[in-house]
Amino acid sequence: MTSLNVLATVVNNTKFLWYTSRATGVIALVLLGIVLTLGILTASKSTPLGIGKFIGPDLHRRLSISTLVFLVAHIISAILDPFVTVGLGAAVIPFAAKYRPLWVGLGTVSFDLLLVIVATSVVRHKFNHGVWKKIHYLSWVVVSLVLFHALGTGSDAHIKLVEGIYVAFVLVMGGAGLYRAYREFGLDKSRKVIASASLVVVPVALLGWAVNGPLKAGWAKSATGYSIFPTTTIAVASGTSTKTATSSQVSSGPAVVLPVTNAAISGTMTQTQTNSGVVVLVLRGSVANSVDYVEVQLNGVVQEGALALESSTAFLGTKTTPNTYTGTVTQANGSSLTLSLRGPKGTVTANLNVSLSGSSFSGTISAS
Repeated sequence: MTSLNVLATVVNNTKFLWYTSRATGVIALVLLGIVLTLGILTASKSTPLGIGKFIGPDLHRRLSISTLVFLVAHIISAILDPFVTVGLGAAVIPFAAKYRPLWVGLGTVSFDLLLVIVATSVVRHKFNHGVWKKIHYLSWVVVSLVLFHALGTGSDAHIKLVEGIYVAFVLVMGGAGLYRAYREFGLDKSRKVIASASLVVVPVALLGWAVNGPLKAGWAKSATGYSIFPTTTIAVASGTSTKTATSSQVSSGPAVVLPVTNAAISGTMTQTQTNSGVVVLVLRGSVANSVDYVEVQLNGVVQEGALALESSTAFLGTKTTPNTYTGTVTQANGSSLTLSLRGPKGTVTANLNVSLSGSSFSGTISAS
């Protein structure tokens, strides 16, 4: 397999992109905490004698670059992942993403500010020290926005390891800030008291918000609006993820014909649940008066009476070649799904409205 084929496989593997984006985001968060702590130790002249130059400015700079690398990987994998629908512009333009625009937008703002901090540090010799120092104080804004971004998106909020990382990050940053305020000789006593009080109140308030918001059941649903199929219409069964239909499982037919306008569709619905608690719902249907075939797989968790979507796959084709057009669900509202697909004729957007009845469904589909 050539390197281009490997790259194409990675780009088309939505699960790989999804987990890569989440992992690189958490790593970048940890590195950002270490960078800020080292910066505080350096500014406070608190690094151990003899090795201070290494664990201070040098390591601080190197880890800053490493943080940027993981952030770029986090952003690129999110852009390539068709499920989250971030888009290239949303990487630098705040609140332009279709997926959780507020929380993704806060991450964009923090990234833009971090670029300003790094850029001014690279050309630090061209700035007055006081000006550079004030710009560098934006690091605290970056840290705050990153936390709200990480918690608000809610993807990993219920993973115990990630919860521990978030709590440790808040406590370490609060403690480091208190130490910095104590060691800041340029502040008078009253300002030190105000700074110290803020660095206690803000982390406590943040943790309180997290417990009653992102860490609470149903946050992902309210944050995304991805509420799919009330659980009263489906019965959860034990098992593993349902595999996509292949040509050996279906009958033959000619190539898919586009466009499709408000055509009737009907088919079967199966639902299973993985050992990790992920509900897998698969719709397989045929378009009336044609050989067109549609298949949608939805993976998510049940929250507040609905299936909150975590990932998806979608296919439009015939029973011979069900994967003529492939993609994901980009929008979901109740039992109305919007599919974004790519195939021989380019990008296809399909709107699917279905009504479930036991193990079958019916509805309409439009694709152009």
